[in-house]
Amino acid sequence: MKGNPFAGWHYVWRGFGMLNQPGLRMFVVIPLLLNIVVMSAATWWGGQQISLWIEQLTNWLPDWLSWLYWLLMPVAILTLLFVLAYFFSTILVVIASPFNGLLSERVEAMNGSLIPDESIMSTVKRTFGRELTKLLYLLPRYFGLLVLSFIPVVNLASPVLWFWFGSWVVALQYVDYSYDNHRVAFTDTRRRVGQESFTALGFGGLVAFLMMIPVVNWFVMPAAVIGSTLMRLERFPFDGTGKDAGSDYAEISTDPNRLMHGSSERSGGG
Repeated sequence: MKGNPFAGWHYVWRGFGMLNQPGLRMFVVIPLLLNIVVMSAATWWGGQQISLWIEQLTNWLPDWLSWLYWLLMPVAILTLLFVLAYFFSTILVVIASPFNGLLSERVEAMNGSLIPDESIMSTVKRTFGRELTKLLYLLPRYFGLLVLSFIPVVNLASPVLWFWFGSWVVALQYVDYSYDNHRVAFTDTRRRVGQESFTALGFGGLVAFLMMIPVVNWFVMPAAVIGSTLMRLERFPFDGTGKDAGSDYAEISTDPNRLMHGSSERSGGG
């Protein structure tokens, strides 16, 4: 495993620092509003459910095993927090995927990147299709982790496993917006990001942790999109013009009104 987790953290903080940057604000607004709604609901519902599940666990333990309470309780709480955080985070990125894709495009445009010309409707269809591909990758693995969480002794390691795999998935989900904008297959995204797995784990781990902090989690998604796009540009640059992605590239228009247009414009005047 290669990379530097501290470099991953650095990109998260850079993303937060650019949230209010001119040229990005209008692309941040919709992901930010969606994040506030979903994460507020998640915090309220999750708090109630965790209290209920803890009470059920306490009632389930027989008196002669009451000494296990202090061993099982931290494991149960951490596991529940990770499960809920990743569950709602997954829902959030699926709903917001078209807007996150546009935000990632804008970050790339501000950094002089070249991306394929595409209409808004095509972007929406492509990003939702890409989210389905990612769900097919992560849901069986999440299910396997969920099963392990109920196996005695093995489940003591479940918080670590949830955090490790969840951090990897979070990094993939966010950095993939940039790769998807360049029509890079998801299998190639996983291979390329895996070349700096520690950097990806550092990025995803910090994002996952911040997602569990009320109010702070409102701002995490757009900051993570910005930070992951910068990470892709700087840590995983394409060779030459990016022809390895198998697409016709054109420089995206830096016109912020693209959200209100039916398509992006080629800067080359064609």
